[in-house]
Amino acid sequence: MNDLEIFLRLSFAGLSIILTGISLASYAKVWEGKLALASLGFCLFAVEGSLLALGVFLPAVEALNSMMLLVGVVLVALIFFYLSILKR
Repeated sequence: MNDLEIFLRLSFAGLSIILTGISLASYAKVWEGKLALASLGFCLFAVEGSLLALGVFLPAVEALNSMMLLVGVVLVALIFFYLSILKR
C-alpha cells in the first residue's frame, strides 16, 4: 500500500464523516424525512470510509474489505440518495 492510497483512504473517511455530521445537524433542525434518507446515505459512506481507513492500520479489517462488501454499501447508499430526491 503506497502513500497516496493511504492518504485517499483517510481523506475519504474524514470527508464522509464531516458530510454525515452536517446532514445530521440539518436533519435535527428541519425534521424532514427526505433529509433523513440523505443522512443515512452519507452515514453509509462514512461506514465504508471507516472500513477503508481501519484497513490501513488493522490487517484483519483489510481482509474483511472485499469488493462485494464495498460495492454493496455504495449501492445501498445510492438507493437512499435516490429515495431522498424522489418526488411524492
